[in-house]
Amino acid sequence: MGVTQHGQGRRRTIAGLGVIVAVITGCTGRNDPPSPALATTVVAGPHGQAEHVHLTGSSFGAYGDYSIYLPPGYGQDPRLRYPVVYLLHGGSDTVDFFLELGLQKDIQDALSSGAVGPMLVVLVDGGPKFDGDGSMTSFDDYLATELIPDVDHRWRTLAEQSGRAVGGVSLGGRHALEFAAGHPSLVAAAGGHSTTVPRSPEALAAARIPIYLDVGTSDGLYDDDAALARELARLGADVRWHPAPGTHGRPYWSAHLPDYLRFYSDALGATGNP
Repeated sequence: MGVTQHGQGRRRTIAGLGVIVAVITGCTGRNDPPSPALATTVVAGPHGQAEHVHLTGSSFGAYGDYSIYLPPGYGQDPRLRYPVVYLLHGGSDTVDFFLELGLQKDIQDALSSGAVGPMLVVLVDGGPKFDGDGSMTSFDDYLATELIPDVDHRWRTLAEQSGRAVGGVSLGGRHALEFAAGHPSLVAAAGGHSTTVPRSPEALAAARIPIYLDVGTSDGLYDDDAALARELARLGADVRWHPAPGTHGRPYWSAHLPDYLRFYSDALGATGNP
C-alpha cells in the first residue's frame, strides 16, 4: 500500500529547505534550527497527507531523511499542536515501510471511528542496519540531536516529552526501546513490535513509561520477547504484552498496525491541543 492507494492523501517532497531558508534569512550555521516558515504553511486535506523531507547535510548520511503523516485539517488552525509518534522500520527495509503496510488508511479509519486522536507520525529512515553510511554519528544521537529538533521546528508539534512516543518493528523495535531507555526525558511511551531484544531491560524499566510489546506466536523471536516482557514486569515497568497468532512478516504487522496506533494515541492523549 503506497501513499496514493485508494486516492488517500498525497506525497510531496520538501527538498533543500535549508538552502531556501538560508537565501531568505541570510547565511546560517549548520546547527541552527531550521525555520518552520515553509512547512507550517502546509494544510492537509480531508484525508490527511504524507510529506517527505530531506535533511540536507545530515550527519547520518544518506539515510538522514524522513516522511511525516499529517492528519486531516493539519495547518487550518495555527494554534493547534499535535503529539508525534516516531516509527522505525525493520532491518533492510526503507522509510516507506509503514506507508506500504497501510498506515494512511489505518489511521484515517481510526480517526473516523474515534479510536485515535489527531497526531503526527514520523517515519524514520534508519537505513538497512541503523548505522548510517559510515559517519561517526550513532542513530540515537541523530534522532535526539537532529531529527527530533527538525520535526519540532518545522511542524506544529507538542515539543515536549509528553508529546512524543517512539516505536519500531524488529530491529527498529530494538532501536526504539533503546532510545527510550537512553533518553527518558524525550519520550512518553515506547513500543517494540516483533522486536529484537534491547541490551538493557533495566534502563528501559527505569524510564517509567508505558511499553507495548507484541510478537507473533510462531515468530522465532517469541521466546525472547516473552522473556523480555516478564523481565520488565519483574522490574516494575508498565509493560503491555500482546502476543498474537502470526509470524515475523508484513501480514502480521499490517494486521496489528491499528492496535499500535491506538496504544500511541492513548499514551499521548492525542486530541490536537491549542
